[in-house]
Amino acid sequence: MRPAVMFMLLLSLPLGTGCFRSANARYETVDRENHGLIIILPGIEGVSPLNKDIRGGLVAAGLYRSMPIYSWGNPLPVAGMLLNQMDFIGNHRAGKRIANKIVKYQDKYPGRPVYIIGHSGGGGVAVFAAENMPEDHKIDGLILLSASISSSYDLTKALEHTRNGILNIYSKGDVGFLVLGTTLAGNVDGTRGPAAGALGFDKPKYSANERKIMAYHRLYQMELTDSDGEGLSHTSTTRSGFVARNVAPWVLSETWPAMDGGLSNSSYGQ
Repeated sequence: MRPAVMFMLLLSLPLGTGCFRSANARYETVDRENHGLIIILPGIEGVSPLNKDIRGGLVAAGLYRSMPIYSWGNPLPVAGMLLNQMDFIGNHRAGKRIANKIVKYQDKYPGRPVYIIGHSGGGGVAVFAAENMPEDHKIDGLILLSASISSSYDLTKALEHTRNGILNIYSKGDVGFLVLGTTLAGNVDGTRGPAAGALGFDKPKYSANERKIMAYHRLYQMELTDSDGEGLSHTSTTRSGFVARNVAPWVLSETWPAMDGGLSNSSYGQ
């Protein structure tokens, strides 16, 4: 499918509605909250069938935790989506709001597992949320799906605020959105160029300081290949079957890497 056609399809996805809000409530019960928290961050489109599929994959894998889909950006159709992609100051503020929500949850439910799963622009906002966590409130991990954040972005602070680290699932076939699109419109962190969701995050250089090198030992990167049968498009990582097989095992694992949850081309502990 041509990138322009895929972009129009993404723009046509429905934004958050009352139906989705009521569906969210089903996954934010007190009983679920008592078992842990998984915040799902959509792309620039906001709440949509894509994020619902992510949650469906987690449920299919047997996860029983609070799983809110948090719409972090501007809800205006089309124009709001472009703003969400380009408003890097607003995106950092959104990350801080999410961090505050997690702190309140952890104060109420200490010791419960907390993960953030972010798709596309939501992957970048997930990193900003981790950066804004206070030193005494770490989260267990981030899982980035086709993330629209610069491949050169410094993950040191975000990694230090997680217990297990960051899993980045990327696809070199995601050229339309995460190479051409992010070169023209920019990533959610405000830089123009290929995204980490297309190329992966850059490894620290040998000249990097010891703090950064140590932090990056907990960056796990997996390249999406078509061997999984899901294709290489920007939305392939959101499909419920893919999430159940390749994402849920990382959320279920107390320590990373998850031995039973990986794609064929993986790079651990860079």
